[in-house]
Amino acid sequence: MGRRFTRLDALLVALPWLLFAVPFQLARPRLVEAMSAVSILLALGVLATGRASISLKGIRWVPYSLGSAVALYLVFLAGGVFARTTGMWWQVEAVYSSVRPGALQLAGVFFLGLAEEVYWRGYVQGYVVKRVLGKGWWLSTVPYSLVHFVSGMPLLILAAIPVGLIFGLVAERAGVVASGLGHSLWLYLVLYVLPVTVVLS
Repeated sequence: MGRRFTRLDALLVALPWLLFAVPFQLARPRLVEAMSAVSILLALGVLATGRASISLKGIRWVPYSLGSAVALYLVFLAGGVFARTTGMWWQVEAVYSSVRPGALQLAGVFFLGLAEEVYWRGYVQGYVVKRVLGKGWWLSTVPYSLVHFVSGMPLLILAAIPVGLIFGLVAERAGVVASGLGHSLWLYLVLYVLPVTVVLS
């Protein structure tokens, strides 16, 4: 452990628990746009403190970014089947009800993927978990999953686990920029190109 967990870190770690109430509770009809705004705000906050590690490791980022997006999409298809059989399909529909492929939303989704990775993998994983706590990168999946408790949808808490593990691994092996690009690509794939609600209808 080479760094100390400060009051500033406590604030930065607590912020998602406060801000996630905006997209999930206060602005659910505009969930995608609100989530984009919140994620960008979180990313700017950790970048301003110099605590987020942002990198791109060689040419490995190409297969990692593409592969992670496709792999996670397949996981979410399986998750859709799980949601149907367990009575949680309404939570999938609740998320998709906010998907409207206008110019603002489509642009926001690109920055949503990048910004989430800057905060969760660049700061929480790279700084708090690895440098302050001295633990393995995979531990960052725990707060990333639990913060979705704010959504009031248990399925999102479960869904965040493979997202955190897959993009956490990509960030570890190929850099946060690679996981950010993979995250954005996956969002376009799962929300607009091949929506789970359409594929499983």
